[in-house]
Amino acid sequence: MDERWTPVVEELRERFEADTDVVEVEAYLSSQGYDRRQIGEILSLLYSDSAPAPLWDGAVISRDAPLRVQGPHERGRFTAEAWGYLVMLGGSGAVNLNDFEQLVERALVHVDGRIGLPEIRAIAEDSGFDDISTNGDRSQVH
Repeated sequence: MDERWTPVVEELRERFEADTDVVEVEAYLSSQGYDRRQIGEILSLLYSDSAPAPLWDGAVISRDAPLRVQGPHERGRFTAEAWGYLVMLGGSGAVNLNDFEQLVERALVHVDGRIGLPEIRAIAEDSGFDDISTNGDRSQVH
């Protein structure tokens, strides 16, 4: 854990229950003067340490990197399927944290409006991270 955020994460764990909505925690951090980047880092640390490892077909996926939490500017842009696909790529080891962030950034810059599964698959395939054929249902990404 990043040492500079340790006291903040500890305070949040004392202040909020584990099942508290992330929007409520985000609003609290914003009221305390943290900017979006800082809030994203803090939430990522808060939820990565307390969240159980996800189950996939009955097997536990080991996760070395912290769980990536969507920032406020990303939440409205990605569909659940598209974000889940990105998380799956990261969890499977197909992409490292830097590649994950580059995929997210490319999607935000190159896709207008809502980012769906076909768009994110196209970007991943173009970047060399997904070789699965999408049977022609992908959108053109510029």
